[in-house]
Amino acid sequence: MKRHLTYIVFGTILLLGHFVFSGNLYVYASDVPSIAFSSTRGGKDDIYIMDINGKNLQKLTDHPGYEFDPSFSPDGQQMAYVSTRDGNLEIYVLNLTTKVSHRLTHHPGHDDNPAWSPDGRWIAFESNREETYDIYKIEPDGTNLHRLTHEWDKNYNPTWSPDNQFIAFSSKGGTHIMDADGGKSRRLANPPLLGNTPSWSPDGKQIAFSTALLGNTDIYTMDTDGGNIKRLTHHPAVDESPVWGPNGQWMVFHSRWEENYDIYRIDMDGTNRRRLTHHLARDVGPTWVPTGTLSVAPTAETQTTLWGRLKQSIGD
Repeated sequence: MKRHLTYIVFGTILLLGHFVFSGNLYVYASDVPSIAFSSTRGGKDDIYIMDINGKNLQKLTDHPGYEFDPSFSPDGQQMAYVSTRDGNLEIYVLNLTTKVSHRLTHHPGHDDNPAWSPDGRWIAFESNREETYDIYKIEPDGTNLHRLTHEWDKNYNPTWSPDNQFIAFSSKGGTHIMDADGGKSRRLANPPLLGNTPSWSPDGKQIAFSTALLGNTDIYTMDTDGGNIKRLTHHPAVDESPVWGPNGQWMVFHSRWEENYDIYRIDMDGTNRRRLTHHLARDVGPTWVPTGTLSVAPTAETQTTLWGRLKQSIGD
């Protein structure tokens, strides 16, 4: 009888431990923001994902072609990206569950810099299919293509406002905002303040961008009316591609602060700079990953961390 009771108690502990471990796995995967970026650490450009502490690195693409410029659907289940696998810059969409990609654009021109709308309905991108670079948008199934810009010499790097109502983009004519249907385009920052790679703040009130305003490429922020311009980084190296964190309190970007391109994180007051990647390869183009994406396939390092947290929670 005692032996039977011992088996029951032991089995119950194992079962509870399983549920506790699963709960910790879900909590860890869902409460730690993650970023994706492109890196040449495998010999060519591929897309990787890691958390904002530079941990739990995973490789998302592995194809002979170059793969870069990731952008995620709001639910974190799909990723738009650029690939040269068919000999041309085209946009593809990867299903992160099945690991299957489908080609979104089909044109001899260059299609680049996809940006998924916050409501999941559209993917904006830049293309030179009409000779000059302009901003387009298309539905994720490849239908309903719209050309949104028809002016200036070059329009590129689209980014959506959090409410889906506007798109900011870079241009030789300055930094612009337009309605999501391409109407009412207006300039925010004039030359020589040519804002590259704009990024909208989570509250929709500010836009971050990189520019060589003072002779060196640094990261700045401004209000959406073009006012209140502030310099965030102060370093002789090139600081580019800023992306606001989901809580609005920090930003990630790529830089050559340590001689080669790496991903960095910095608080919005310009302090607490952290280097997130430490590799001789070129790590560039970070983007925020919607919560929960990392829970698809935790790494061995993640599992070890989770087990340590599990033991700590039991000890408490």
